Amino acid sequence: MLTLITFPDGFDEPSLSPFCVKAMIQLDMAGVDWRPEYTGTPGDGPLGRLPALRTPEGVIPESGFIQTYLEGQGAVFHMGLSSVARVRAHALVRMIEEHLRLGIAHDRWLVDACWEKMKPVAFASVPAPIRPAVATMARRQVRSGLKSQGFARMTEAQRMACFQPDLDCLTDHLWDTPYLLGDHPTAPDTIAVPVLSMLAGLPASTALRETVRRNATLMAYIDRGRAALYPKTIRSAAAA
Repeated sequence: MLTLITFPDGFDEPSLSPFCVKAMIQLDMAGVDWRPEYTGTPGDGPLGRLPALRTPEGVIPESGFIQTYLEGQGAVFHMGLSSVARVRAHALVRMIEEHLRLGIAHDRWLVDACWEKMKPVAFASVPAPIRPAVATMARRQVRSGLKSQGFARMTEAQRMACFQPDLDCLTDHLWDTPYLLGDHPTAPDTIAVPVLSMLAGLPASTALRETVRRNATLMAYIDRGRAALYPKTIRSAAAA
């Protein structure tokens, strides 16, 4: 059995990380036996990041490498797609993973109203005496990374000017199909659904959350994707 090393659940998501949820979805799509191993420590992954997949061949880091491993075992995440559609799939994944998902990180960690609700969930496994210090240090690291990237230097309106084209692109892809590239889920859906779901589920009101919630096409897609792709039962550490 494969073991997925993953952040724990929270905010009605199987994991706090969209990349961990992506790996869960792909493991289920691949039809393999797997179990979660929950941790609140990113350093438990070989690259200091999660998710990571423990396999007979060793530990596979990163959701993209996990997808490649599963494809090497026979899984198909681009079923029915032409070579041109596969190019679109790759571009959509990169847009979501390298750009849009940063909205989750920014608003969860740097918007004070979200942070106050995020902190006790994200750091629940940290011993109480050191929890405030650990949380403060982690938030400082996230802020530094997002300042380097640029989003933490922008106003909310400027950030929305960056994210709105991403949301428009996804909306346009869904105007006449249930999934991004057709009538069944493919690789881009495995990351688009958790990212959009987490944006809509941000723990406090932000411009990004409300923009997603007002988009009927995206909200219907989130509901459809969660019903079709999310683990049927939200797995817990006790169940693991």
